Amino acid sequence: MRVLHAISSAAAGGAEIYVRDLSIEMVRAGHEVFILFLDRASEAGRDGGFEAEFLKQLDDNGIGYGFIGASARKKPWLGVKAMRKTVSYFSPDIVHCHLYYAAIFSLFLKNTKVVYTHHNIKLGASSLLYKLLDLKVSRYIGICLACKKLLESISRRKVVRIDNGVSPERVRKKQRVAGQGGEDVSLLSVGRLSDQKNLSLLIASLARLEDQKYRLKIAGEGALRKELVRLADEKGISGRVEFLGNVSNVDELLYDADVFVMSSAWEGLPIAQIEATLSGLPVVVTNVGGCSEIVHKVCNGIVVDELIESSYSQALEMMINNHRLREVFSYNALTYSGDYLIKASAVKHLALYEDALMV
Repeated sequence: MRVLHAISSAAAGGAEIYVRDLSIEMVRAGHEVFILFLDRASEAGRDGGFEAEFLKQLDDNGIGYGFIGASARKKPWLGVKAMRKTVSYFSPDIVHCHLYYAAIFSLFLKNTKVVYTHHNIKLGASSLLYKLLDLKVSRYIGICLACKKLLESISRRKVVRIDNGVSPERVRKKQRVAGQGGEDVSLLSVGRLSDQKNLSLLIASLARLEDQKYRLKIAGEGALRKELVRLADEKGISGRVEFLGNVSNVDELLYDADVFVMSSAWEGLPIAQIEATLSGLPVVVTNVGGCSEIVHKVCNGIVVDELIESSYSQALEMMINNHRLREVFSYNALTYSGDYLIKASAVKHLALYEDALMV
């Protein structure tokens, strides 16, 4: 098959990395792939160096790509024109949209099957928009059970659940073992410094654990960095918290960590959590989107139901103090996380494409 993916940008976000890895896996399975990006890194305020490496990986795997331009967000006819031009050039069997802007542009394509994946538990647009998208979209994909239910509540089309997956090439596995105690427990957070990731909850919760031995590394960049650095200072834990900014060695950071922590206010099915799980890390996550689905399937961590400091700090304290619990969670992560490999996701996507083309 010839598959055209439409995504926001060549950035470090989970959805973008997932689409890249999914495309590489499809090419390895003998299919042709082209990725159409809405924004350049410079237009979206993202890291240009990461974009360059992202695009190099596409080049190395024979994946074509192009850019629409951020101006299409306000002038959608430019997006329609760019997508029609790309479809004319590439002649895809399937156009797979990974953001609603692209799905809107696809409304004006002729004789083309369109699939749409929603990558978050928040819609980002009016539910009425999806009534319009139903006119063109053949299949919707929910990346977790929560996302599937959300799409089913607003669309009349068939919704298929395909969980996100991660390439094993990007993960270094390690069994964590119970230590003797006395050393700082290494906590790691990976994600954009944004309202969604809710890192103020993580920092404030850790500040309540005055007598606990831990160090927190935060990998990621974003508009809230100064605010979060100030919060850590105000809470008296700035000496225990390290802000790493954008990094290219997430696999090494995961390998060196003892616990992966995520305090998000909303999510889809986080790629960072899947990477942590595949690497063998115990996790502490909030009960939003599909975060709990991973933990319940793999049994490798603690799910915090309430987004409040007392609940989150209690979970952190349990994980920091219980060495044996971390060892068991690590074993489970390595043993039961196979459903979250990128190959499984690619196989399910290709089957869905074939099903859509038969209608």
